[in-house]
Amino acid sequence: MKRFALSPFAVLGPLFLVAACASDQQQSVDMLNRRLQTTLKPEIADNRVALQPQPDGATVTLLDSARLPDDAGAMDNRVRDPRASLIEGLLAPSLMQLFVADTGAAPAPERQQRVQSFKQYLEEYRLISTLQTAEVMPSVIPSANSPESPAGLAVTIRVVCPQRTSWPGYGQGQSDPSCR
Repeated sequence: MKRFALSPFAVLGPLFLVAACASDQQQSVDMLNRRLQTTLKPEIADNRVALQPQPDGATVTLLDSARLPDDAGAMDNRVRDPRASLIEGLLAPSLMQLFVADTGAAPAPERQQRVQSFKQYLEEYRLISTLQTAEVMPSVIPSANSPESPAGLAVTIRVVCPQRTSWPGYGQGQSDPSCR
């Protein structure tokens, strides 16, 4: 009789463990969106930034009307910069992939300059390693013609939870990053 009572647990137990691991990813995505909503609240209220939650992260668009200062005042926080608010809302760099594209109405050289400026900003704050190329993330390239995508400098943030290959996550004396 006890043998039959243990059978459902033996069959369903691994499924519960897989579901618990999958929820780590969603919890991290939810945390990212809450953090971005909080840190970007003034910029969203001023209509300088648009935040769009995604199933695996978020897209933050610095709207065309948003001025991105490139002077010393922006780098030492004397001027409120939406890029700083965005960076403050991010999770650990090892859990994220960023893709940057400008879908604004400005001429191509100006859009390219905004993308380059953002890349330099990421480099200044040692987050350049999170930046991905179009070959890595082709499905997240925002389109200027898409009605749900506002025009501006679009930063797509994808949460990537590491695979847990060596449970409980320790190898060579270092811990693996975790989404929780």
